[in-house]
Amino acid sequence: MGRRYDPDEVEAAREVTARAIRRLNILEYVILLFALVLALLGGALVAWVASSATDIPFRWIWAGASLLLFVLPGALVYLRERRKG
Repeated sequence: MGRRYDPDEVEAAREVTARAIRRLNILEYVILLFALVLALLGGALVAWVASSATDIPFRWIWAGASLLLFVLPGALVYLRERRKG
């Protein structure tokens, strides 16, 4: 026959699982924030180099490069995951 589960054990497992999910969600946002900061810093570096070589203003290059550095890797990962599933 089937095993009987203690309701206290089931509730404890649910609480542990819920806590783990909350922590993983927080970690996901921390990693996303870190990626955003890196994209902004990388975009600034690209803009600094490119603005000295062209007549395009620093801010326009910084905005475009930061968007590319943030969105392009995310889009590539998204597309790769869609192909798997």
